[in-house]
Parts: sequence; structure tokens; C-alpha cells
Amino acid sequence: MKPLLDVRDLTKTYVQRSGLFKRKKIEALKPTSFTVEAGKTLAIMGANGSGKSTLAGLISGAIQPSQGQIILNGQVLHADNYRQRAQHIRMVFQDAEASLNPHLTIGDQLEEPLRFNTGLNQKQRRERTIHTLQQVGLLAEHMVFYPHMMSTGQKQRVSIARAIILNPQLLVADEALATLDSSVRAQIINLLLDLQSDLKMSYIFISQSPEIVRHLADDVMILKEGDILEHGHVDDIFNDPQHRYTQSLLLSELNSA
Repeated sequence: MKPLLDVRDLTKTYVQRSGLFKRKKIEALKPTSFTVEAGKTLAIMGANGSGKSTLAGLISGAIQPSQGQIILNGQVLHADNYRQRAQHIRMVFQDAEASLNPHLTIGDQLEEPLRFNTGLNQKQRRERTIHTLQQVGLLAEHMVFYPHMMSTGQKQRVSIARAIILNPQLLVADEALATLDSSVRAQIINLLLDLQSDLKMSYIFISQSPEIVRHLADDVMILKEGDILEHGHVDDIFNDPQHRYTQSLLLSELNSA
């Protein structure tokens, strides 16, 4: 059976000026290949600057690759075809408040991707919006709220609702739980697990938290300076890390065990 996501030799190189006439190439992501099965979660861990957010941006389409291919369900994704990608891959960001428009109601913000990517009429868009709000544990009445009227946890639920409203095949979450307190974080983790079970989505989950990764992920990939150091089942990597760098990333969990 073919994987849902097949990433082949994906790279990202930036050119930075280092003088009046000199330019320096920075390899944010070296040739990277991996697959994600349907309904599974791949976690990506690494220190700041490891390339994990670059990889998330490449997969979601926010960043264009220097080389390589991204294949979703057997279809090559083209970097310049936003509509093609937007219907199948959606992203949840770390800062839900910053990702929401303070001047638009929650209902308007959820309907926006429906207007641009579907042929649904106004009534159908409203019905889909209400249904999606309920899927993430919010109420139909929240359609008329503005972001400032909601708690941090509710804003993150809205961000998740906006991500799933098009019924994507893959959701990319870039440190989506990092700013939440522990009680709200646990609620959102359970919500994500429930949504994955109900909607059969795959996740790519960027996180520096071993606890969250162990709870959410099937497989984990360790990045360092744009390179894959380790990649395998989360239990195998966590129980027997092969690199000292991986051991240091997991140290907080090992100390608390």
C-alpha cells in the first residue's frame, strides 16, 4: 500500500549576503526523504535551528523548496499551486491569537477557506462552520465572537477548526501546544487524537516536548542542522536513542521518569 505522504530528497537553501559582493549559502534543510502512512502521526524533534519549522513550511506550502518532491496520495504537489495543496494539507500554528484576524468574527474566518476552495453556497457554508465548531468542542454561538472574546484554549480550538474545515488528509502542527498551560494542553491533545480517529487524518507534529511526542506520535524524526539523525517508531527512538544529541533532547523526560 502506498503511503499518504512521500517526501523525496527535499531541500531548502537560502542565499545570504556576507559582504558587498559575497553571498553565502545556508542549507536550512539537507536532502530529506520520509513517508507518512494514512491515519498516522510523525513527530519531528530538534533544537532551534534544526530545520524542523522549515520542513513544516515546505510541506504546508508556506515555503518553496530548492529541490525535491512532495507526493500526497500519489499526486505530486506543485509549489506554485496553492489551491491544490490548501484542500489537502492544512496547518495549525503555535500562536493561535496571531494567526486569527482580530477584526473578523470566528464565523467569517472559518467560512473564508470554504469560499475560496469549495462550491458550497452560503447556507451550506454556515452548516459546515457550525458542524466544525462542534467537532472541536465549541458552540454555534461562537460564530459571532471575535478572537479577543475567547480564551487561549478556545482560540487554539478555532485554529484547529479552521485547519480541518476542508476535511484535509494531512494536518501540520508547528509547536501548536507550546504556549498552552498543562490543563488546556491535555484537552487539546485529547481533541487532536479524537479528530484523527474520527477523520482519519495524518499528522506531522513539530514539538520539542518528549512528553507530547510520546503521547501523540507513532514515529519520530530527529533533526540536527537540517539533517535527519534518527527516524523510527517513537518507542524505539525513546527507549534506545543512538545519538548523544537525541539523548539530550529526551533528557527532560528521562530525568522526570
